Amino acid sequence: MRCYIARHLVRIALYSCLLTLSSLCYSQSLDDVCEPAPFEDLECEPDLYRIEAAQKVEAFASSLKGALVKAIQQQGFAHAVDVCKSQAPEIASALSTDGWTVARTSLKARNPKNKPDGWEKGILEDFDHRFKAGIPVSALAAEIREKDQYRFMQAIPTSQVCLACHGSAIESELADTIRSQYPQDAATGYTLEDIRGAFTLRKVLN
Repeated sequence: MRCYIARHLVRIALYSCLLTLSSLCYSQSLDDVCEPAPFEDLECEPDLYRIEAAQKVEAFASSLKGALVKAIQQQGFAHAVDVCKSQAPEIASALSTDGWTVARTSLKARNPKNKPDGWEKGILEDFDHRFKAGIPVSALAAEIREKDQYRFMQAIPTSQVCLACHGSAIESELADTIRSQYPQDAATGYTLEDIRGAFTLRKVLN
């Protein structure tokens, strides 16, 4: 069962307030707070997971962007490739706590370990279709509640700076660096009209 979020992600400024209001869901078992019901009818559990997921997406995006901007400013895009390869997994690992697994995926992955599974592939294709139809990237999120896990995805746009490493006209020396770091790279040929990929998160449910 798939459920799309047709709105912007919860703003970070509201998280503390929302989590406070939702704290009753943590103070007792979910069975006591929310009557058993289909996923779309639950009032507490999905909202809490969605808030946690949005927080982790914001933290991942902010941390990685900061690292890449610093690398580009200091030593150029080639250095940013090195930083992305080493620091992106570290950031994802640091955020993968409390039953969560945090990662990125794409229809054209630079790292083959980030290739999408069946559900992710369908969501990415839908994101790309909807983005090209004029839906803002901030509204491109999806979630699903399965028997033993909650999953969340948020689209990543292709910005102008992304094209230096992911476009169709990559400078030759930079292209050599990318190939040396990612021999199976497929993440090129993007335009500003494409979705670059998505943050993809899972939470193991007790």
